[in-house]
Amino acid sequence: MTRFSRYLIAALTLPLLLAPQAFAAEQIGKALAITVTVSGDNGILRASSPIHRDERIRASNSGTGQFEFRDGTKLAVGPNSSLVLDRSIFAGDSSFQSLTLKATRGTFRWVSGNSKSSAYKVNTPFGTLGVRGTVVDIYLGSSSAAVVILEGQATFCGNDGKCKRLERSCDIVRANRRGLMDESAGQSGTAVSGVRNEVSFPFLMGTRKLSRPFQVGGGRCGLSASARAFDGKDGGDGSGVKSEGRKPNGPD
Repeated sequence: MTRFSRYLIAALTLPLLLAPQAFAAEQIGKALAITVTVSGDNGILRASSPIHRDERIRASNSGTGQFEFRDGTKLAVGPNSSLVLDRSIFAGDSSFQSLTLKATRGTFRWVSGNSKSSAYKVNTPFGTLGVRGTVVDIYLGSSSAAVVILEGQATFCGNDGKCKRLERSCDIVRANRRGLMDESAGQSGTAVSGVRNEVSFPFLMGTRKLSRPFQVGGGRCGLSASARAFDGKDGGDGSGVKSEGRKPNGPD
């Protein structure tokens, strides 16, 4: 090997050694809109900022982020939320073979994209959510969680191994760290016991406005600030809210 060849190899290799993360992080989507402060691994995110596999997204106490993945899946992140874009495998330029998020706290709205339904999974401290062509709102607190389906279907499996299918608009499941909670846990006058509806489901309540692509299914479970309870036991859509009292979610 000539001296020139050795210099050339060293010059090509050095950037890989100095900045391995730059080459390991694969872009899987981008930010569409940011309100107040939402941060990624490389600092504060803005509209059009790329997001990458294995990146942690954090929203401030008043921050909201709206993101779109390469397959058209959309994710809204509410105040004081944190999640990791955990694993992804592409099945082409515009679809995923698998897309897994690890959400640890906060509020989220998920709108499924073009990938097959079995590709999507959301892991939480309270269990795992599998979505099927779905629009779903998620709340993750310190001691409990709740998931409300707005469109499509989903299955939530708690840490106790028990699962619940969400098949009708406004079906809800609640869980703690031990597993799924009894249905009576939602009879306190709020969707999540001890938590104001505006805090647990800000997108559903309309207290956090979303752009039109995120409003699919909006308004179907329009709880009021007076904190009517979700109750699917009496039939209907499972919302516990009379249809004439509902108002659309988000701006016109």
